[in-house]
Amino acid sequence: MAIAWTRRLLGLALLGSGAGLVGSPAIAADQATIVEILDGNQVFINNRQVPINSRANRDQVVRTGASRTQLRFSDQAIGRLGQQSVIKIGSRCFQISRGQILISGPQNGCTKSARLSVRGTNYVVEVAEDGTTNISVLEGQVAVTTFKGQPGAGDTNPDPTLTTNPNLKEPGDPTIQVPGGNNPAGQIPAPPSNGGASSLSTDPTLTEPGDPIETFPESEGETVVLQAGQQLQLSPEGVLLTILQLTAGDFAGLLQGQLFSGYQEPLPGLSSILNQYQILFPGVGLPGIPGIPTPSVPRLPFFF
Repeated sequence: MAIAWTRRLLGLALLGSGAGLVGSPAIAADQATIVEILDGNQVFINNRQVPINSRANRDQVVRTGASRTQLRFSDQAIGRLGQQSVIKIGSRCFQISRGQILISGPQNGCTKSARLSVRGTNYVVEVAEDGTTNISVLEGQVAVTTFKGQPGAGDTNPDPTLTTNPNLKEPGDPTIQVPGGNNPAGQIPAPPSNGGASSLSTDPTLTEPGDPIETFPESEGETVVLQAGQQLQLSPEGVLLTILQLTAGDFAGLLQGQLFSGYQEPLPGLSSILNQYQILFPGVGLPGIPGIPTPSVPRLPFFF
């Protein structure tokens, strides 16, 4: 039954891939500004520890250790990076190589084996240590284009020095020499977007602005459009493993996790996310979540 249900969801997603996304397409955003830091101060741009209001430019790497951070892209989209996460700002998209990120707004994303195209969407991407990727759509749609079965698709690393330099220490150690750095919900492959950021380091080993950060295979695999409440999983090689429907518990778990809890800076898409939860799970109340108002339930008059 579980396999049949998964195949049915996959078929529906593939059918929807030709329908197109609704709304205005994401635009290039080649800068990102640090607007909030939580859980200490382990936030780095090109391996240099930075404070709030620091800016990352195109081809620079934003990395967290034991801290979390909120970014504002130049297109005004918001990104929240979890602990031990790495993204690189690109001209076509941000590229995540490790950890977890929440995106709220018109910001496309990339992994080493897929591209994510959005139009003002709220979604979560999580990349495990082994390269397995989970994409969860909280609200809106995400078109995911994979490079399944393409030679080298699983080897496209936005920050190859993270895995090839034997002298590197563990992420989060402020002495790391990183020249570019790097339960979930469903998503889908698609065309990428852009990102950007600052002039904080002159280390000659760092990637120079203008150098390509996405080396995608010439021929692409399938494109799937994920709807709100769906979760997609990709193998490290870009093979689509599953598309599942999030349960109310899955959805609430994300809202209670590190990408939402404790932040003071507003999340533009929060009301849309909460409304989508009520649409997907009518009558199912949200548990108390720090920083997120619990929708009030109107009380019926009590007659004697």
